[in-house]
Amino acid sequence: MAEQVRIAVVGPFSGPRSAWGELLRRSARQFTEPSLVWELHDDRGDAEWGVLRAGDVTDDGGYAAVIGHFNSAGAEGALPLYRRAGLPVVLPLATRPGLLAGSGGGALRWCPDDLGQLRAIAAAAAGHGLARLLVGHDDSDYGRHLAALFTALPAPPLALSALPSPWKPRAGDAVAVCGTHVGVAGVVRGLRRAGFDGRLFATDDCSVGEFAELVGTAGRDVHVTRLAGGPERRVEAAFTALAGALSGDPAARGERLLARIRAHADAAFTADGELDVSPGTDAGHGWEIRPVRPARPGTRGTGGAPAEVASFDVAVVGAGVVGSAVAAATAAAGARTALIDAGPAVPSATHWSGGIVRAYDPDPEMRALAVRSHQLLWGRSSGHARRYGFRRTGSLVLLGPGDLPEAVRGVVELQAGGIEAELLTVEDIADRWPQLAAEHAAGAVWEPGGGCADPRLTTSEYRRQALTTGAQVLDDARVHGLEPHPLGALVRLDGSSVLAHSVVVAAGSGTPALLAERLPAGAGTAEPVTRRIRYGYFDRGGRALPALVDLVTGVWGRPMPEEPGAGTLLVGRPVDEWGVPPGGGTQLTPEQVEYVRDGASTVWPWLREARCLGGRHGTDLYRKDGPLLGVVPGEPWTVVAACWSGGGFKTAPAAAESAAEKVLANLRRQGRISA
Repeated sequence: MAEQVRIAVVGPFSGPRSAWGELLRRSARQFTEPSLVWELHDDRGDAEWGVLRAGDVTDDGGYAAVIGHFNSAGAEGALPLYRRAGLPVVLPLATRPGLLAGSGGGALRWCPDDLGQLRAIAAAAAGHGLARLLVGHDDSDYGRHLAALFTALPAPPLALSALPSPWKPRAGDAVAVCGTHVGVAGVVRGLRRAGFDGRLFATDDCSVGEFAELVGTAGRDVHVTRLAGGPERRVEAAFTALAGALSGDPAARGERLLARIRAHADAAFTADGELDVSPGTDAGHGWEIRPVRPARPGTRGTGGAPAEVASFDVAVVGAGVVGSAVAAATAAAGARTALIDAGPAVPSATHWSGGIVRAYDPDPEMRALAVRSHQLLWGRSSGHARRYGFRRTGSLVLLGPGDLPEAVRGVVELQAGGIEAELLTVEDIADRWPQLAAEHAAGAVWEPGGGCADPRLTTSEYRRQALTTGAQVLDDARVHGLEPHPLGALVRLDGSSVLAHSVVVAAGSGTPALLAERLPAGAGTAEPVTRRIRYGYFDRGGRALPALVDLVTGVWGRPMPEEPGAGTLLVGRPVDEWGVPPGGGTQLTPEQVEYVRDGASTVWPWLREARCLGGRHGTDLYRKDGPLLGVVPGEPWTVVAACWSGGGFKTAPAAAESAAEKVLANLRRQGRISA
């Protein structure tokens, strides 16, 4: 096994700003990779503590990179230390203007700066016809600094001025409050007690769920500035790029690592490492203003009473790729949508997916979904598909003699669907890919437009779309059951519930526990069963390889999405382990590695000597009668999208489209959304 690579994660993991540190902690769990170790360093959200933690990191001498800080002042003091140590820094949420000016590199910032959010507040106030915007703060250093920047901005036709004390509100007034989410909540409650019932704006530190809980009923007509799509998106994108860079090249350090991070990023950067938001480059990386929403179910108000049950048009249970895509579609159609994530302790099957993308499948039902998914996403322009983590490497499916008749029909269907595909002989394979061994096969289906994707980046993009169009994501809200309700369904969570008029269950291996005997009835005779999936990462020695599935031996593999010459081949082999608990991990035993190697070297002979860089194991849900995609019998009314039997990632766009169409049709019948 390769030596583990250590990354320092610096943020507020304790203290009043720990809600922000939780975003970093969650992604550190979610983006665990073979050979990568994320080590948390608590700076308490304090500038002085941030510099102290930077000293600890640089004194250690064993880290490849740093992700954090959240506190801009702490980052400002820490960056010179990291620069001297040659440590690349990824900044997901530090927004102070000019933070990287003149630095010449060494850090990459995934967010726009505070001047953009202040202009967004001023524009929103002017757009609501307000005449005057008064700027206050929570008396923190951060709040005072931001308020000073704000009042210095030119914002015609709006009149900007500091909030006076004492102050007598007048018609047309609005107030912007700058500061930490805890401090701003206190100021907002105080203004409401003093009789101000006008519009309030809060700065981006308040774009965490805890703010709604802290502000309570005073949150009426309060609007919060946040990074477009939500701060979670920026954190996930930063972790995705850093993890992708180091997974593909664990030895990369310094400038070489920075270059690889840039190559894996979902954004462009200036020479200094600032997010490039110039015209034509901004792909939704700016600021947006959103109203404060009720506290998340399961939280408690400041008085200790349980939060009220939240009501939605649709609750999507399962925040993997299918669930996130369903939530994006229903929210875009105007349905009030909750996307309920079981939490990082119970990752979805998407988290462990191999990410192979192709249109051909020997099963006609899966093939139809895969063809439609190609039309919806994978076959679109390279720039569009790349946002979802897709890379075109080509896809090769090796066939046995009994597979040939269906393959002939399948190639015709793919071509009719606008997908380039051809049937190859064993001799064709040997000519095109001499590094493969296919003598045991009878032929192959070749798709030049196939390839592979980073499943978490795909999920993150769908999740971003869902958040942008108004969906609420309920993280760490474990679902315990579904119950009929006069208005639809009651989704039971930890200590609370969500009321929804329609439910979609896309919970992977957790689906049988939620729907029990409702699954087989009317949809087949075989009960779903969990199965272990296991794969390793092997050095491919610079070989240019297609994504490959071998229907004869069952092995499969695909190149990891990184630059040529320094990548790995992800290789899987079926294991006969059934009825396993949901979940997975990032460690394989030496025996498990050799099992994968022995089977896969039938197709890739050079794997016998290739270095293994780690591996993963996860769980998928299998069903003899094929996938479940549709309304299941019984109450409450529920659409299920599950039982993909190990090959569902490629069909996720079409599966989500189908599930969303059924939900939206049900809501239209109820008159809850317009036709």
